[in-house]
Amino acid sequence: MNECLEDAVGRSYVNCGILGDLYVRSGGTSVTVTRPVVRGLLGTLLIAEETLSVECLTTAVWGPGGCSPGTLHTTVSRLREWLAEHCGDSVTVSRNERGYRLDYVRADSDLREYRRLVDGPRPSDPRERKRMLHRALDLWRGPLFANGPHGLRDDPLVVRWEASRIALALELADATVEAGDPTDPVVERLECLAKEYPYEERVYAALLHGLRLGGRRAEALRRLESVRRMLADELGIGPGVVLAEAQAELLRDSAPPPAAGSRYRTDAPADARGSVPTARDGRLVLGSFEAQLALPHVRALISGARERHPGVVVEVRHLDFVGQTAALLSGEVDVVLCYLPVAPGIRAEPLVVEPRVACVAAADPLAACSEVAFADLADRTVVSVDPRVPREWRDFWAVDPRPDGGRVVYSDDRVSNVEALFAAVSAGNGIAFLPAAGRRLYPRPGIAYVDVTGLPPCTAGVAWIPDRERDAVRAFVEGARAHVLAGDGESPGPAER
Repeated sequence: MNECLEDAVGRSYVNCGILGDLYVRSGGTSVTVTRPVVRGLLGTLLIAEETLSVECLTTAVWGPGGCSPGTLHTTVSRLREWLAEHCGDSVTVSRNERGYRLDYVRADSDLREYRRLVDGPRPSDPRERKRMLHRALDLWRGPLFANGPHGLRDDPLVVRWEASRIALALELADATVEAGDPTDPVVERLECLAKEYPYEERVYAALLHGLRLGGRRAEALRRLESVRRMLADELGIGPGVVLAEAQAELLRDSAPPPAAGSRYRTDAPADARGSVPTARDGRLVLGSFEAQLALPHVRALISGARERHPGVVVEVRHLDFVGQTAALLSGEVDVVLCYLPVAPGIRAEPLVVEPRVACVAAADPLAACSEVAFADLADRTVVSVDPRVPREWRDFWAVDPRPDGGRVVYSDDRVSNVEALFAAVSAGNGIAFLPAAGRRLYPRPGIAYVDVTGLPPCTAGVAWIPDRERDAVRAFVEGARAHVLAGDGESPGPAER
């Protein structure tokens, strides 16, 4: 994309960059937004490319607590003054009944260029497709709005474009295999992406595959071992399904797989979920959220399924906060035993209702209490989870918003599993709300559990994708219903849909 263009009468175009650090170039000259909050407002509007409501805008720029109407008005006025001084009328901020938006007259942005490329048709020739994907990914200079507000990293505005970037890199890996070009620099691109997303196993799987096809098997084995150690040391988990399959393939050193390496793209969009292949004759892959497998009603449910259907092999896979939804949407598992609520597009059958408790640091004065009122926790910081966790689930477990309408203050953490959550709580970063079963499942030094009055209970259930129901899935769900009707566990509340 040209950095400075001119229209028919010689007026300079303005170019904005957001795929990395925010920049603005007017007439070929870079201009800097010095006020952090004004920069945050401009960057957020650039990313949105649509009208943002006041609530969405203030949450993105100022964090979960937002800001006062006066603060927003003042910041918008300062941004308009800055744009008028440096960009003339090429970029302006307008407001309507739905909120604020950024209007372009003689201006463009790298995000717009990126959208033109990725939203356009894909060339059928894998070599041409590979070149197009490289052009799109070359627009990225680093994480989206890298010099923006730290809290914005977790906002869906940013998450969706970062997810698009990862998906495009994986699509490039597929195209490279299809084109039969092991010398393509896709490996170097995946290396850089792995540094930015150290826990994204799909990127590592594609990287290992690329190294292997390029004749660098020994290097791939070393990289695999370093990833395994990192997952074990930092998260306390082993490789997930996608990385485990890449590992098995690498150790077999078999012939290259089919050209379409779409196994890496496990984040199927909502409108494509029904097309994800899940045919597993005689096999049911069951995902279990964290340590739920140790609960009596869960063990009884799995045992009953195996007894009723001896011809079906029931596999159980351990899932964390992110995996309980991602693995289901991607087709890696058929059914998930989880805590509700579930994300849109997923159905759930409630099984057991239980109280929720507060998890606090052992050094917290609350740890000495046997019980505390939920209203007394209103001003407590809550440990923040990984932004890939569906908002419905995060909001429920953080009780956000509060019953009085107040917003929750989150810590700077991005935890994706219970061990990381306990580490954050014990360090005093914030509190967390967990099922009462946590007392039995997770006795840990450094933390304590406290009963909370006035806190609604939680529901454990079984979840699945409606349009992917097979005989084994239907049988398991019917078994779950029978389990509830038999009176195993407390009566569940209404199913989350």
